[in-house]
Amino acid sequence: MHPGGRRCQAWWDGGKDYNIFLAGVRFKNRYRGVSERSSVWQGMRRVIHALRLRGPLAADPTAQILHALVLALTIWSAIWTIATLPVYPDSMARLLRLRFVIVADLVPVTTLVLLRLGHFRQAAYVYLAGTWVHATYNIAINGSIQITSTAFYITLPILATWLLGFREAFWTAGVCLGSALILSLRQGPNSVLPTAPLRPPLLIWANLVQLTLTAAAPLAQILRTLRETLAELQEYKQHLEQLVEQRTAELVVARDQALAASRAKSTFLANMSHELRTPLNAILGFSNLLRERGASEQQRHDLDIINRSGEHLLGLINDVLDVAKVEAGRSELEIAHCDLGRLIEDVTDMVRPRASQKGLALRVERPQVPLFVRTDPSRLRQVLINLLNNAVKFTDQGSVTLRMNAAPAIDTGEVRLTFEVEDTGEGIAAGDQAAIFEAFVQTNASKRQEGAGLGLTISRQIIELMGGSIQVESAPGQGSCFRAEIKVERAQESEVDRGVHLERVTALAEGQQEYRILIVEDQPENWMVLERLLENAGFRVRVAQNGAQGVAEFREWRPQFIWMDLRMPVMDGMEATRRIRACEGGREVKIAAVTASGYVAERREILAEGLDDYVRKPYRPTEIFECMARHLGVRYLVGAAAAKSDGEGTRELMAEDLSALPDELRKELGDALVELDPARISAAIERISQENRALGSILARYANRYAFSKIFHAMREGEAKALPLH
Repeated sequence: MHPGGRRCQAWWDGGKDYNIFLAGVRFKNRYRGVSERSSVWQGMRRVIHALRLRGPLAADPTAQILHALVLALTIWSAIWTIATLPVYPDSMARLLRLRFVIVADLVPVTTLVLLRLGHFRQAAYVYLAGTWVHATYNIAINGSIQITSTAFYITLPILATWLLGFREAFWTAGVCLGSALILSLRQGPNSVLPTAPLRPPLLIWANLVQLTLTAAAPLAQILRTLRETLAELQEYKQHLEQLVEQRTAELVVARDQALAASRAKSTFLANMSHELRTPLNAILGFSNLLRERGASEQQRHDLDIINRSGEHLLGLINDVLDVAKVEAGRSELEIAHCDLGRLIEDVTDMVRPRASQKGLALRVERPQVPLFVRTDPSRLRQVLINLLNNAVKFTDQGSVTLRMNAAPAIDTGEVRLTFEVEDTGEGIAAGDQAAIFEAFVQTNASKRQEGAGLGLTISRQIIELMGGSIQVESAPGQGSCFRAEIKVERAQESEVDRGVHLERVTALAEGQQEYRILIVEDQPENWMVLERLLENAGFRVRVAQNGAQGVAEFREWRPQFIWMDLRMPVMDGMEATRRIRACEGGREVKIAAVTASGYVAERREILAEGLDDYVRKPYRPTEIFECMARHLGVRYLVGAAAAKSDGEGTRELMAEDLSALPDELRKELGDALVELDPARISAAIERISQENRALGSILARYANRYAFSKIFHAMREGEAKALPLH
């Protein structure tokens, strides 16, 4: 190699060694600095760890912050004292300053010791008291409250609120305000310590540092606590909203399930109308037919028991089905023109015998002028009978009063009707007044009486269905007053249909054409009752046991009137009616439905399908004959009862007529009137007709109008005249 090249290589190699040396030095120095800094940091960490709060309050965040605050203020006081000692003029002044600082630092040191021992409230009281003394002393020696130490009077209530609560903060604020007032009234220079030659701005800054440390910590924790509390409240609010939504959804599901179950129950009971009424139709029908066919006395007695039991069962079934129909939302009103005066007379006549038997006075207070309205007469009659029967049932002495008031409704052309039934009975306790309107609920008093507990329930449902309300006012031992209010439309007397009422049709009147009647019914027990009833009256009758047979019989026989059952196998009544209407002559024939359903909406559907009328099972003979009289113009010969439209039997009932009867017949009629049993009353009148046809006709005429009380009073009057004079 060239000598110059070797020198260059040596220079290059030497340079590399030097760079390596420098790198090693730098690494050594860097490692030494990190090591030294780590040692300092470890020492500081040991000091900080040693100064941390220990003891029972180590987990309390408020105690931890108070401990840190007092420790910081103590350290700040020491640093400030050491930094400012050189500025004092001589050694004596410096010693006085040190003694003052040492005495003043006894308060924070005591506070720290108490916190370490776990006495939080005592530490708080010592700290607050020491701070108040320190601020008051500074103001006193300066002779004026116009210094920064006065601001401690503002921070002290904040500290008291943070450490002890609002009550202690209130008293702390009072002490600070009182101290400030006293010091402001006694301003004057009273310097005890020699003043250091410090510039005022620096002294103000030092006091502001202490005030900031004193107030910032509690305020920061209060604000943080508020923020955390607000966050918790927000979270809790969201949780509550979710919980409410969840519970609401669960309640909606439960409500829907309950409503569905209630509707299913009510629909089931309402649909049971057909199954319950169909056998009753046969029971009541055959008992009536057998009673009219020359039965013996014992047989009549047995048939009366069957008929009364059937009527009682029918009443219970009607009550249960009425409640079910309302709950299922299938109950509707049959609005018609009504004579309220006659309706009230009929109702009171039905109830009066039972009231007289108990020795009760039945009073009626109503306007004397005729009042004709549009409402549901049968439903309104049902409500009044229920209320009056209850009043008589639970009253042992005194009276029962029925009041009716009518007044024009405000802003409408309607009439507001108010019915009151007041009694002097045992009364109703306040706790039972709401329960008596619930279905199947009976009070202690009502449990002693017969009944299913549905009368008031049905009455309330009917009144509410009419758009009205019913209330009760009562007190134990002071009687009761039931008040029902409804609104109705006014009607004219000419619009009220008096109707034709027939009882015990014996034959067709002479001079009429032959009437062919077709019965379309699948239940033998039902068509047999209707067939026998019509044949006994003189009609020609045929029977078809389903809709298809009914259509065939119509085409072959051409009847003038068809009784059509709606529920049948093979072909139901609706379809059979449509096919008959499509046949030749099908538009002229009169078709009436016979059904056990009692829904007004279903009746409208039936009539809309082309049927001419509607009779509900179980029916009474008078309903069958009146329906055929309306549509065919049939005239009848009657037995015990006369047609109201014929003008016969207009003679008034006399007491002498009844007193002339045998004791057995008079007693039977009297017992039937007291029990208010229409079937038994009809049977008694029929037996009387066999003895005295004219008297039976008069009694039947009164019974048709439900004027039972007039018959009862005539009997009482006849018995009084028959008593011997002493």
